[in-house]
Amino acid sequence: MTDSMDEDVSVAESKRRQVRERVLQAEKEKLHLDLARGINDDIEEIIREEID
Repeated sequence: MTDSMDEDVSVAESKRRQVRERVLQAEKEKLHLDLARGINDDIEEIIREEID
């Protein structure tokens, strides 16, 4: 039995580049904060938006 998390996922290079750019922008926006709370949620949302 194979878990869906074990399957290989193929994502186009252009889509990966778009995700990286958005994640870097989100991190830059939180960089000035002492506690960059919520960055993981932001990154997860970016990935979900780009992949779905």
